Amino acid sequence: MTSRPRMTRTWIAAIALVAAMVATVHAQVEPTLEQLVALRDVLAPFEQVDDALAAGFEQFGNCMSGPQGAQGIHFTNGERIGDPDLDALRPEVLTYEPRPDGSLRLIGAEYLVFQQAWHDAGHAAAPVLLGREFSLNTTLLDEPFYALHVWVWQYNPLGIFANWNPLISCEHDVAAGH
Repeated sequence: MTSRPRMTRTWIAAIALVAAMVATVHAQVEPTLEQLVALRDVLAPFEQVDDALAAGFEQFGNCMSGPQGAQGIHFTNGERIGDPDLDALRPEVLTYEPRPDGSLRLIGAEYLVFQQAWHDAGHAAAPVLLGREFSLNTTLLDEPFYALHVWVWQYNPLGIFANWNPLISCEHDVAAGH
């Protein structure tokens, strides 16, 4: 009879420990509402692409699309990309969707750091920001880089950190640039 209460206490303790671990893991992978609101506030001044250009962002290529959707047109900030430090409130890339009237609509941001610079700065693992590990891209640029998309201005049914968004279209991209 004495083993049964101990066993129950052990099971309760084990369940509590697992629940705490699950809560901890969940907290590490999902950004807080405050973080997302803060990021939207930081990006608000860039709703107009001309304001992004004035702040040092430059268009990088045309609208990117693939079988899973599109990413939009990327505007990169060379100064931020050249710095291996990452800051959730200072994304290196802004993404815009081309609209039928020729304007661009802000849809999200992307964090980007070159792999070699990241590791030269003393990091052993891939970067993690807003609770999410970055993906390594070895094909798009001459130099491998880590990247993380965040869809804070456009809902993405694939998830807030998905690379592609099926609700975004490149249909109205004018290859001449903006």
